[in-house]
Formats: sequence, C-alpha cells, structure tokens
Amino acid sequence: MDEPIQELPEDMMIPADPPPWWHSRKKATQFANGMSRGGDHRGTMILASSLCTDTTAEATVILDYFIDVVAYLESIEPPQYPYPVDTELAAAGEEVFLCHCAGCHGSYSADGESDSYPNMLIPLELIGTDPVFAAYGAGEFNYLEEWFESSFFGTVTELGVTEPFVGYVAPPLDSVWASAPYFHNASVPTLDLVLDSGARPTYWKRVDFDSTHYDWDALGWPYEVLDHGQDEAGPLEQRNLIYDTTKPGHSNGGHPFGDALTSEERKAVLEYLKTI
Repeated sequence: MDEPIQELPEDMMIPADPPPWWHSRKKATQFANGMSRGGDHRGTMILASSLCTDTTAEATVILDYFIDVVAYLESIEPPQYPYPVDTELAAAGEEVFLCHCAGCHGSYSADGESDSYPNMLIPLELIGTDPVFAAYGAGEFNYLEEWFESSFFGTVTELGVTEPFVGYVAPPLDSVWASAPYFHNASVPTLDLVLDSGARPTYWKRVDFDSTHYDWDALGWPYEVLDHGQDEAGPLEQRNLIYDTTKPGHSNGGHPFGDALTSEERKAVLEYLKTI
C-alpha cells in the first residue's frame, strides 16, 4: 500500500526484550501479551519475511521451511550455570520459590522431565508492569488481528484467541540468569532488582557492552545509576544508551512479589535460579 492504513503515535517508542530461544518449546505464545496463544506459530514467524516475498505461492514454500526452523528452535537446550552453586542456599531458595513463584512461573526438576509450566496469563492490574504494550495490543492497534486473520498468515496461525488480553504472560525461567535485562520491556538490568522493586533505578545504563562482563551475584548486566534521563543528557552522551523509565512504555514498576521476602530469602531464590 502507498499509504499506511493506521497512523502510529508520534514519539512513541515501545521497547521489547526478545525472549531466549530455549523457551520456545514451553511457550504457548511468542508474544509477551499473549497474542497467538497455542497452535502453529509459523504464521507469525513468516510474517517477518513478508517484505521478501511477493506471492502466496512463494510464501507457501517458505512456510514449509519454517517447519524445520520451529524444530530447530525447540531443540535448543538452556545453558547451564557455569560456576559453583551453594547447594544448601539453593535448596532453601527452592522452598521459597515453590511457595511464592511457581504458581505463575512453573516448577523445575533436575532432569527437566517433570517440569511444569502453566503458560499463565497475568492481568495487568495484578502484575503492574508497564501497561503500554498490553494496552495497545488489546486496544486501538488490535486492528492488526483482523488484517492478519484474513491474510495468508492467518491460514496457519490464529493471532487472537477469543478476545484481546490486557496483561502479560509469566515466562518460563529456564536459565533465566542468562537472559538479562528483565521484564517485557528490558527495564530491569538484574534479577536481584526483579525481586526488589524499591531498589530499581529510574535512570541507568550498562557499564559496557562486553558480553563477558556480567554480574554473577546480582545476575545481570553491570549498570551505572544516572541522575538524569534522555532529555537531560549532555552533549557528549548517547541518549539511546540511557534507559529512562519515565518514557512511555519504559516503566520498571510492577512485579512487586519479591518485596515481601527478606534479603536472605531473595539471596536464596537467586541461588536457586542458577540451578534451573
């Protein structure tokens, strides 16, 4: 089309944190807000190739390729934590996790054979994380669903399920220590901060982009707390390197469930998360 069928909001940039590929085999949806729940995900995957194909005949061939792509993704194993783990502390953390976290995020076994993951949809009013992605997906930009369902892609994948859901899916946590930053919008740099909402910085940036420079205690990227956001950045600063949680779609609030834990319990949970 020469003209867009939907105007996008001005100055709206909604960040999204791609989930790790090794979660693919457990998840009923590829999207944080629960779109395309269940069934064949090849339609949404091939959608990313739409600018590279001109006919439905060619798209059909590409669709067959995605049988292999999906099989590969579902074969990826989560990485093992590479350092020694305090087994006694981890055992204590498992008890806390099963009591406070497993209901949404599932339970995990040493061999992975008896894992249980519920693919639970959490309403926005309960999870409290940034609402923009969920609200737009279920609101004024839900026009995409009707377009998708009537397109070639909709012949294999159902984008919407019954009705739009305003909230987010609690993700599986296999090797979650290796998938910083956290939340659907990448607003929290470490797992330690996921469990302590009051300690999350308003403005921060990664110390560097060296993938070997990792905080093995807090489980996440080393970061620098700033006293200013993007709009107040100095002339020599790169604004795009500043995570400014005051921007629309960038909030790091919500998921306050770890706040009720003691510091010792949070430390134990972090140690347990290294084992799954």
